[in-house]
Amino acid sequence: MRQLHLDLRATLRTLRRSPGLVILAVAALAMGIGFTTTMFSIVRGGTRPLPFPDADDLLVVTRTLPRLGLPDLGATAFDYRQWSVQQTGFMGLAAFSTSAFNLSGQGERPERIPGAVVTAGTFELLGQPPALGRSFSDDDARAGAPAVVVIGHDLWKRRFEGRRDVLGTTLRIDGRPYTIVGVMPEGFGFPVNASAWVPLEVTGAEMPVDGGNLQVFGRLRPGVTLARAQTEFGAVAARLAERFPDSHADLGIRLYPFVETEMPRELARVLFLMVAATSFVLFIACANVANLLLARAVLRTRDVAIRTALGASRTRIVLQQLGESLLLASIGALLGIAIAGVAVRFFDRATAHIIEAFWMEFRVDGLSLLFATGLTGLAAVAAGIMPGWRASRADPGEALKDQAHGSSTQRIGRVSGFLVAGEVALSCGLLVMTLILVQTALDLRAVAMPFDARAIFTAEIGLPQHVLADRAARNRLHAELIQAVGDLPGVASAALAGMLPGRGSGSWAFELEDEPAADAASRPKTQVAAVTPGFLDVLGGRILRGRDINALDTEDAPGVALANQSFAARFSPDADVLGRRIRVGNASYTIVGLVPDLQVQDVEDTRGDGLYLPLAQTGVFTTRVLAATHAEPLALAQPVLAAVERVAPDLPVYGIMTLHDAIYEDKRVLDALGTLFFLFGLGALFLTVVGLYGVVSFGVAQRTREIGIRRALGAHPYAVVMLVLRGGMRWVGAGLVAGLAIAFVLSRAFVAGVEAARPAGVLTFTLVTGSLVLTSLCALIVPSRRALGVDPTRALRND
Repeated sequence: MRQLHLDLRATLRTLRRSPGLVILAVAALAMGIGFTTTMFSIVRGGTRPLPFPDADDLLVVTRTLPRLGLPDLGATAFDYRQWSVQQTGFMGLAAFSTSAFNLSGQGERPERIPGAVVTAGTFELLGQPPALGRSFSDDDARAGAPAVVVIGHDLWKRRFEGRRDVLGTTLRIDGRPYTIVGVMPEGFGFPVNASAWVPLEVTGAEMPVDGGNLQVFGRLRPGVTLARAQTEFGAVAARLAERFPDSHADLGIRLYPFVETEMPRELARVLFLMVAATSFVLFIACANVANLLLARAVLRTRDVAIRTALGASRTRIVLQQLGESLLLASIGALLGIAIAGVAVRFFDRATAHIIEAFWMEFRVDGLSLLFATGLTGLAAVAAGIMPGWRASRADPGEALKDQAHGSSTQRIGRVSGFLVAGEVALSCGLLVMTLILVQTALDLRAVAMPFDARAIFTAEIGLPQHVLADRAARNRLHAELIQAVGDLPGVASAALAGMLPGRGSGSWAFELEDEPAADAASRPKTQVAAVTPGFLDVLGGRILRGRDINALDTEDAPGVALANQSFAARFSPDADVLGRRIRVGNASYTIVGLVPDLQVQDVEDTRGDGLYLPLAQTGVFTTRVLAATHAEPLALAQPVLAAVERVAPDLPVYGIMTLHDAIYEDKRVLDALGTLFFLFGLGALFLTVVGLYGVVSFGVAQRTREIGIRRALGAHPYAVVMLVLRGGMRWVGAGLVAGLAIAFVLSRAFVAGVEAARPAGVLTFTLVTGSLVLTSLCALIVPSRRALGVDPTRALRND
């Protein structure tokens, strides 16, 4: 213990005499540990397991249609009942459907909350019973049973102030009173972010096509593997296909972990790839610190030689060097954890309204701290082992003799050069990843909109399911809402739409009726948007030919459609698109107008072909209001809220923002990651430049006598500068060769998992290579000037 105390004091004295080394080493390690811990915490938050007992045993059971390449079709109530009675590998199956509920009454403004309709036994299968009250029984799901609801912990606290006498009270949902029978524990939001649950009725599903679209999951029995359960459900699918060939002949059944509903395996791989890429900064930092300690080891050769001559063992010398690097890494770790805390908090706030899965939480938790601790130990060993080993293997007699002549036996040229080449290679890989991410985010932001998205007000109106299902009642309400919003002061025009422009409406299969019928698998697809009259006016568009949708295009009128220019060019290049009949789903429409391309697709999509159908003639699931104004769009928020309340007091209005913000709302994850990787890339570039500068500067100092002799013999200043540049740039060149190979592999792996990303091209590799070469040359300017300033007489006299 006394020896350890002495070594610690010696370490502190040594570091105190080298404040510049301490600052550089701590800063490098802080960036390396901080950046890597940041990405680990983000990936850890996004890939957390479900917070239920034996969560790995929870699997989704879904239909597939391999012939069309459709891997997840959900299930019908009929499928759910058939699977439940035919399977043996699960403890039980449950079904649910995500939904959204309108809460009203109790003197508060109506609000829209996420919810779910679930079968009896769902909570028990999850291993998560209500914290208060009871869950659903089979009787609750029968037709005509009293309406009951289980609410979430946050809703209980917010609406009912956490009162325990909430059971038996009434909550108005979609205009209908529901009796509260249970409260779920804090943090529970199954299946994604639900705040309320109502029972799902599956009785009466006797026909193969009955029951709508459901999601089914189950819990494996102890000892049953996913592969075994998959085999069993393959047999179930075969039996159903044999019994019901008309509806199930082409259907398969697939099982996969429930957690992958929000975090697919392919995306998880990309996230772990990001952690690996970010760890390059840590490796660069370790190489930097190792070079600093190697340089200092050369300067301390005489000290080490004396200690060795007095009996210090090689092990003790190595341990003291490791102690120095451990102390530096520990200080760097404290700063790095602070950096990670700030960065992870930034990411969490930037994505709070996008990443909604209740089990995902972004913070620097205990596992992140343990990870940072492991990084600290790794960094200490990686940075200290080489300098300690080289210092300990020096021969005391030779070292003292060399030191007396002003030279050193411990040349670090090759070792430091390899470390610098490694830094350049890793920087190259990380910078290419950074440019891909940043370019992807910028590409989406740079999409030229054919309208002024910042001048258009948007909001979503929460129509309950029973109104959406009644087309006549829905259309009457839509007409009243348009009238109320359109009459507001400052509103130039108003319309409703099922999906906002720039957000995409999904690809719909269709067929032109005057062309040969195609197989379902080979039918073309296009974007389809449902809109009301006035939609073009809001966007500043106009009819190019034909007519617009009007108020006469009701649910009872013949179906009509508008085609945009891209649709006409793509699917009707040789015939006039006007007057052509088109079938979308089970309905038929006549194309009556040609309109400009108005960003019917998502900004991530390059194809812009699409159709516009009258909202009155289609079935929609959401209703969004758009209003054009010459004033500040968000100034319409309160007037629109008041207008909707006059028409339908129970309808909540939410998602209020400009059209521009609505289009890019779900791109904030990419924006946040792009921002973080931009900082990571700058950090890696900075550390690489500092490392190269340090190595070359030390090399110039070590070669002062040689440079002095060259100058004394008449060497031209250009030759001296080239000597320094060659010494540094050869390692940069070697690093770039390896780095470009690393970058190529990384970029291909990243693009394979991120649909919106483009693979790195020649321009990206050129920019990265140019940046590294330019910054490396800048790093060599000072050592070159120092070499030119060597006085031959003084250099030879000092020697």
